[in-house]
Amino acid sequence: MSAEDKSGKIRLVITEPHPGASDSLRAALAETSAGTRDTVQILGVARDGLEAAQLAVQLAPDVILLHEQLPGMSGYEASGMIALAAPDVATVVLVSRERINEDILQRALRVGARAVAPEDASADVLSQLLSDLVRLAEGRAEPEYELITDPDRMPVMVAITGAKGGIGKTTIAVNLAVSFAQRYPGQVTLVDFYGQYGNIPLMLDLTLQSDIGELATFAGQLDASVIETHLATHAASGLRVLAGTSRGGGLRDILTVEQEIGFLADMIGIMRRNYRFLFFDVPPLLGDASSYIFSRAQYIILVTGLLDISTVRDTATLYRQLLDMHLSPDRVKIVVNRVARQWALSVDDLQQSVGADVALELPDDQATALAAINEGVPLLLSRGGTPLAKGLEDLGKLIEDAMVKERQ
Repeated sequence: MSAEDKSGKIRLVITEPHPGASDSLRAALAETSAGTRDTVQILGVARDGLEAAQLAVQLAPDVILLHEQLPGMSGYEASGMIALAAPDVATVVLVSRERINEDILQRALRVGARAVAPEDASADVLSQLLSDLVRLAEGRAEPEYELITDPDRMPVMVAITGAKGGIGKTTIAVNLAVSFAQRYPGQVTLVDFYGQYGNIPLMLDLTLQSDIGELATFAGQLDASVIETHLATHAASGLRVLAGTSRGGGLRDILTVEQEIGFLADMIGIMRRNYRFLFFDVPPLLGDASSYIFSRAQYIILVTGLLDISTVRDTATLYRQLLDMHLSPDRVKIVVNRVARQWALSVDDLQQSVGADVALELPDDQATALAAINEGVPLLLSRGGTPLAKGLEDLGKLIEDAMVKERQ
C-alpha cells in the first residue's frame, strides 16, 4: 500500500497474551483515534508470539505492539522473527513500567524493535510513538530513498588525478564530465580542486561569479542553496562547475586542515544528494584534502604518460600510495594519455613499473586538444569524430561498465 493510501491512518496489530491484558492499551488506542491525530485501525489481535509474527507477514501492518511476555515465543523472539520475515513492519515491545531500563532497551533494539513502551502508556505517548514510526516509513516517498535503493540512481563520485602536471589530466576531466552531462542532463557537477592554476573555466569559456574559495567562507554553514549559488553552468552541455580558487595558497589561506576536511565532507555530502555524478579534478599532490577526496570516490582515474621515466616512476609511487589508503585496485583506473610509437617507453614498461594493468590508452593528438582548449570548447563537442574524442568516449563507457558490473 502506498504512502498516499495510508495517509492519516495507522494500521496496527496488537497482542493480548491473556484476556484483559490489553484493556489499558485498547483504551489508549480508542482515545488516540477519537482525537485529531492519525486514525488507528486495528487489523488483528495476536494471542502468542508466533501468531504475532504470522500476522505481521499476512497483514503487513505499519506497526505491531508486542507484549514482552507472550506464550510460546516471547515478544523479543517475535520481534526478531518479524525483522527477518517482514522488515517493513515496525515492532514496539511493551514492558511493565517498572522493568524498563537500559538493558531492556538494548535487548529490544538487538532484535530489531524500533522502540520500547510501557504497557500502560498514555494516549498522548502512544499517539506520538505511532505517528513517529509511520512518518519514518513515509520516508520512502523522499527522493533520497531512491538514491539509496535504486542502483540506477545511486550517486557516483569520480576523481581524476595524476602524478605530474602537464599530462592532459584536466582536458580528460573536462571532456569526461561533459560526456556524462550530455547523457545525464542536470545530474553532473565538475569540481576544479585547484588552488592557483585551475584551468577548467578556461577550457569551458566560463565567466565566473564565484569559486570554491568563496564557497569555503561558508564552511560550517553549507546547504544546497549556498552551493548552487557558487556553481556555474556550461550552456552547451548543462554541466555544473565549481571553479578552483584563484587565491595563492588555495583553501589553506581560508581554512585549517581540519576545517578543510570538514568543508569537503559537507560539500560532497550535499552534492551527492543533488547530483548523480560528481567529478573532481585533483592536483598531483597527495595531502589530507586529496586523500579525503580519493577515499570518497567510487572511481579514481589515474592519468599518466610515457614521455619520460620520472613520470612512470611517480605514477607507480602514487598508485602504491592509493592502495596504501586501503582503496581497492578495482577503483583505480590507469589511463595513459598521448600514446605514440615515438616515445621511448611503452605501455608494457608502465604496467611492469606500476604492477597493474592499464585500463585505457588515449592517442597522442596534442593539436586537437590544444585547439579545443584555445577555443574554450570541449573537443567532444567540437571535434567529436577524432580518435582522441572517441577515446574519451570510451573512458566514459569504461566507468559506466564498471558501474553496471558492481550492480550485478
